[in-house]
Amino acid sequence: MKIGIFSDIHGNLYAFEKVLERLKKEKLDRYIFCGDLCGYYYHQNVIAEMLESLENLVSVMGNHDKLFLDALEDEARLYSYSERYGNSLRELRTTVSPRTLFFLRSLPEHYVDPEIDLAVFHGSPWNPLCEYIYPTDPIERFNALPYRYVILGHTHYAMLRRANGIQIINPGSCGQPRDANLPSFSVLDTESGEVRFERIPYDLRPLIAEIKSRNETNPYLVQVLQR
Repeated sequence: MKIGIFSDIHGNLYAFEKVLERLKKEKLDRYIFCGDLCGYYYHQNVIAEMLESLENLVSVMGNHDKLFLDALEDEARLYSYSERYGNSLRELRTTVSPRTLFFLRSLPEHYVDPEIDLAVFHGSPWNPLCEYIYPTDPIERFNALPYRYVILGHTHYAMLRRANGIQIINPGSCGQPRDANLPSFSVLDTESGEVRFERIPYDLRPLIAEIKSRNETNPYLVQVLQR
C-alpha cells in the first residue's frame, strides 16, 4: 500500500494547493492527514472541501482544531488564543461553514489500522493532541508499542526514526514548516517499508500580503514563514 502523509495545514491554502497537486501525482492508495486544519491562517473552509474530496482519506484531530471547537463554546478562549496565534480562529468563528464544522467535529483523536500495524496521532501515543516529539527527543518509550508504523504531526519538523522495529514518521508541515525548509509531506510504502519525503515550493508573497491586510499584530505569523 502506498500512503501519502501530511500534517499541519493551518489554513494556508497557498501552500496546501501545491502540496495536494503533488500528492495527487503519486497515485496513492490512501491519504493520512495528521491534524491541524485550523489556526494561524485563513482558508479552512476551502481546505476542508479539498480534504473531503479525497478518496480513502484518514484524518485525526489536531490541538488547534480542538481549540477552535472549544472556543465556539467559550469566547474568552478565543481572545486568549488570538493574542498568541493571530486572528484566524476569531474570524473562523463567524465564517465557518456547516461542512467544515461537521468535518472538524468528526475527527477522532487517534486512528489505528491493525491490518498494517499503523497508528496515527497528532501529538504522541500518550498525549494525542498536545505532546511534541521532536527529531532530537528520546524515543525509548516507543519500543513497547504494538505497531510497525507510528505517524505523528504537531512539531512542524519532518522526521523519520526507528525504535525496536517501529518506524516513527512525521511528515512535517505543509502549511507552516519550522525546520527552516519548504512545506513537506511523506510517502510510505507499506510493502517495502520505504519512507520518502518531498519538499514543495510555493510563492509566500500572497499569504504575507493577506496577513498584513488583516492587520495582524503578531510578527511570528510572517517570521515563521521566512525561516
